[in-house]
This record gives sequence, structure tokens and C-alpha cells, in this order.
Amino acid sequence: MENREMLLWLSCCCGLHRAEVRRLLKRMPDLSLLFSCSETDLLSLEIPEGLAGKLRGRADARREAEEASRDLRDRGIRFVLPEDPAWTARLNDLADPPLWLYVRGNLPENTEPTAAMIGSRNASNYGLRMAEFLSRELARRNVGIVSGLAAGIDGAAQSAAISAGGKSYAVLGCGVNICYPRENYELFRGILAGGHGGIISEFAPGECSARWHFPDRNRLIAALGDCLAVVEARGPRSGSMITVGCALDLGREVFAVPGRITDPLSRGCNGLIQSGASILTGPDDLLDLLGLEKCGKMPPRRRGGADLTEEERKVYCLLHEEPRFVDELAEESGIAHGKLMSILLKLELEEYAVQTSENYYAVWLR
Repeated sequence: MENREMLLWLSCCCGLHRAEVRRLLKRMPDLSLLFSCSETDLLSLEIPEGLAGKLRGRADARREAEEASRDLRDRGIRFVLPEDPAWTARLNDLADPPLWLYVRGNLPENTEPTAAMIGSRNASNYGLRMAEFLSRELARRNVGIVSGLAAGIDGAAQSAAISAGGKSYAVLGCGVNICYPRENYELFRGILAGGHGGIISEFAPGECSARWHFPDRNRLIAALGDCLAVVEARGPRSGSMITVGCALDLGREVFAVPGRITDPLSRGCNGLIQSGASILTGPDDLLDLLGLEKCGKMPPRRRGGADLTEEERKVYCLLHEEPRFVDELAEESGIAHGKLMSILLKLELEEYAVQTSENYYAVWLR
């Protein structure tokens, strides 16, 4: 069996991961020789449990690899190796680069500028707005947005890039045929439609997410971006900080969006800035680093409200970027609860307001 067939068989058919295969390669660079090993040799190679039995049937292994290859092809999934033209050289900067990738769509080209954008899953309205604005402006200047398709900042950034007609690359901690989380399915489809980027993973199709997969995924996010932007992060133990550490190891510039010192979601970003990360005040900071033309300023935060009644305008003016409880709005506006709910519903329908959770409302900024 050729090297490609062996790697596909070990990954897709045997369920081995990069670290296990790399250990095998150190002891036996020609993986096809595994089939001629004696039982003693296999024991000395520390073959993962269950693999020794599979190695006894070479004909079955070749057939399984061929079937796996056909299955991937039928599902529009490519098995990409470092020697392939589609491979991106950015990944070679890693101390422990992937041995293969499963790809739906495309990997970013070597000449394509990219920015990785990450942050909290439980993002604030402000954080979502910043992620969308930054990503949209970058995408309009042909910067590919790299992230992890997660809820919150990741999904907001990637959706904005697609909506702006740009490209986005989602690195998953599961197989590329699985959308995780499910609520980002439309985004998952959007990335694949019309050449808007790619879905990328080291894990074989069908493999579900696991906690230990995410550090592996995060290092790829850091490597695929020419720079890293952290929009919101709770603190030093957040998943975003793993990606930050990988980016720093790679020599990538790390940017952080500042936030209020009283906001728990801003502690991580403020801490990064305090530790020497570049402060991210707008897309121009990233465009400068990438050597691209600067963009315009952020659009006005609020709509004029000319088509609102006096009471509706009163309620609209009480809404902020951070959600407010309906009882607070009733007390400050002096409007009866029933009438207030009717006004809030109209403001929602006309995209002046957004209900972020039950009975909490914020101004619509996106």
C-alpha cells in the first residue's frame, strides 16, 4: 500500500489519531512494512490496541482503504496530505503539524491573507457586534476569516464574512460531515456553498467532538491565521487562551478587543492587552498588519427612529448594548407592562431591538 493509502487506512478505518501515527512513523518510516512485522515486532512498536489484528490481513486493509477513499469522494471530502498542492504552508510552522486533513471546500491559499477570530461562546451583544463588524470589513478586503464554528463569537464572525461575500474557514473538533454545534447548521452550509471557504478537520468523518479534540483544533486555527483577534474571553483558563498560546508559539501577532473592567467577558482580553497583546480598536489595525488598504469607520450604532411613535422612541432610547430587564424598562419609561411588551415586540419585528434571553432586551446593533 502507498503512503496515502496507509495514512487513510490508519486514520479513517482504524481510528488512529495524529500522535499515534507519528509514534509509528518514528519507529517505521515506511508504514507499509507494518504488514510484514512479526508479533514480536508489533509488540516492540507499541501498536495501539486493536490494530495488531487488523495488520494481519493486508488484502482486507487495501480493500478498506479503497472503500474509504470512494466514500470520501462521494461525499465531497478530500483527504489532503502535506505534499499535495492544496496544502497550505502555514501549517508547516507548527511544531507538531498535521499528518493529514479532511477538507470539504478549500484550504486557504498561501497567498490569501487570513485572520483568525475567536472568543467566548456566551458572548455579549457588544462582543457579537464587534466580531461581525471586524469580520465583515476584513472579508470585504478579501481577508479569509478562520475560526472554529462555535456558538457566540466564532459563529458571528464567520456568518458576517459569508454575508459580506468573503471566505471563511471553519476548523472542527469532529468529522467534517458533522455540524457542531447544531444551531450553526446554516452557517455550515453557507461556507460550503459557492466556494465561500472550507470545513477542515484532522478527525475522520463520523468522529464526534470530544473535550481533548479542541486543543488540537485550536492550534490549527492559530496556524491558519496570519494574525489572531480575540474579541471576548473570560479569563486565563478559557479555550481562547489555548489558541492564543499556540499563536504566540508560532510568532503570530495577537490582538485583543478591550472591554469594561467590570465585565467578566472582558477579563481575558484586558489581561492579554496588559500582558503585551496589541489593542484592537478596529479592522484597520489588522489591515495594517496584513499590508492591506484601510477601511471606513464603524457605521452608526443606532437607527434614527423617525418612523417610531413617541412612546416607541422613548422605549428605544432606554435600550443599551447590554440587555436590560423588562421591569427596569417599565419603571424608567412609566409605561404599563402590557403596553410595554407590545412596543418591544414591534421594535423587535422592525429590528430596533433584540430579545437576548427571556424578558431581557438590548438595542439592535447588527
